[in-house]
Amino acid sequence: MTFLHPRFARLLLALALALALALGAATSAHAACTTTGACVTAGPRLASVDTGRSALLNPLLGSLLGTQLAVNAVDWNALAQGNVKALGFLNALQASANVSSPSQALSSNLTLAQVTAALGAAAQAEANVGLASALQALASQLGGAGATVRVGDLLKLTADASTLGANTINSLDMLMGLIQLYNHRNVLFTPTPVGISGGLLGQAGLVNNLSLYAQVIEPPVYTCGPTGSSFHSAAIRLKLKLDLVTLSPSVKLLTDLGLSAQVAIGKLDVYLEVARGGGTLSAVDAVSRAVTLQVAPGVASAYIGSIADGVFFNRTRTLSAADVDYGQIGTLVLAGVNVAIEARSAAIGQAPFATGVTMSGTFPQTRTVGTSAVFVANLADTLVGNLAIRTSGITAIVGVLLSDTVTAALKTIIVGAVSPVIRPVLSGVADPLLKLLGIGLGEIVVTVEGICQACDDFKLTKTVDKADASPGTTLTYTIAFQNSGSTTLNDLKIVDATPAYTTYAASACGALPAGLTGCTVAAKPAAGAAGTIEWRFTGTLAPGATGSVTVSVQVQ
Repeated sequence: MTFLHPRFARLLLALALALALALGAATSAHAACTTTGACVTAGPRLASVDTGRSALLNPLLGSLLGTQLAVNAVDWNALAQGNVKALGFLNALQASANVSSPSQALSSNLTLAQVTAALGAAAQAEANVGLASALQALASQLGGAGATVRVGDLLKLTADASTLGANTINSLDMLMGLIQLYNHRNVLFTPTPVGISGGLLGQAGLVNNLSLYAQVIEPPVYTCGPTGSSFHSAAIRLKLKLDLVTLSPSVKLLTDLGLSAQVAIGKLDVYLEVARGGGTLSAVDAVSRAVTLQVAPGVASAYIGSIADGVFFNRTRTLSAADVDYGQIGTLVLAGVNVAIEARSAAIGQAPFATGVTMSGTFPQTRTVGTSAVFVANLADTLVGNLAIRTSGITAIVGVLLSDTVTAALKTIIVGAVSPVIRPVLSGVADPLLKLLGIGLGEIVVTVEGICQACDDFKLTKTVDKADASPGTTLTYTIAFQNSGSTTLNDLKIVDATPAYTTYAASACGALPAGLTGCTVAAKPAAGAAGTIEWRFTGTLAPGATGSVTVSVQVQ
């Protein structure tokens, strides 16, 4: 056994104490000090997913992916209400991609299953068992979507990852954005239609069923960045082939002309294009925790009739009213002869004005910008006003003299029958489907996830209860903390390590100042071992407020 001279032993102990003090001074905190911007998403942010929404999400997202999904309402609901910490997700993504930094993970080509698994790992690390289970179930179903995406194409992280702090990402928002990104990047052909019953849409008295075709013209972009950063929703095209509950309007205008007639209207093809909506981050006030955005919904246009798939689903093609041909909507039996009734119409939307939106207080917060009901009503009225009717063969049945009169009467009959249908089709069929993607007709849903902040105002001072000690002595260190800045701090933690020549004995939280609602020792070594101690706090630390924690070690 080797014995040290007492003076040399005391010198080593003094050096160890000095090292401990130096480590304590470097202890880190995640808090609101220097503001670098905010995180903003433009997505659905569904408060809940009931059975009806679940039944729509599966075919809608399956259509975008070119595969099948069968996620139950419980799991969809867990995803809708499940937030994970952004930094935790990025760290899990980094591990999944097997790269050395979050920025490299964002630029890596990954399958949707890999990204979903990373979200699940982040949820598991936060002990959110229900969300982790839902993400695991979804990841197994996404195995059929074998192509890749880059998360960085969706989430533009221009702020440093360390500033994300307690910011969260909503699991469903993230997955919706990634699925739309996947469609834009990998599903390059005419989408495979999926069938949806009118009953699932709450339109059983109007629609028997419909075939839905969905395509992403431009994927969304979420942002975590400084003021001036931009964000936007996806641009979407929907084709709806509607099998209507047959309309049999009165034909009195024709029978008054001495003609036997019957009209049956049972089909309607509706095409919708919603350009991306979005905005910019115009101001961030960390003191009042307020974020101001300038936001505008995307331009929405609607068409009735027939548009060739090669035109409508050509992402490089700009649509216009000239692209719409007549499409059959029903039949006319006139004097015993069957005649096809065809129609076409176009309602080209106007660019909406941007609206200033300020959210303050606790994040995340969500706002819907726009007035969907008014917009849909105006869009429906325009479609009706522009409706053109064609019935080839009328002249051969009634002759030249009566053909114009019969055509005018027939248009009045058709417009009268179709007019009450168009608004419910837009408001009760198209709009709910688009809203599942965060893009209503004439509106956009935006969420401020949180403020991006870097902290250097969390002051730490470490003292020890003895200036001298011998082996076997217990030393108690007190780490006093203070908010030395002018901004309220949150999401605080303190990390320290047992000094050299000592082992861990105990640790505790001291008295908490007003605002901090809790303190836990989140990590510590076993008694008699060396290692890291971590204290985590909940609540906020006001400017000037102080508190302390302690750790006891035994000198070896």
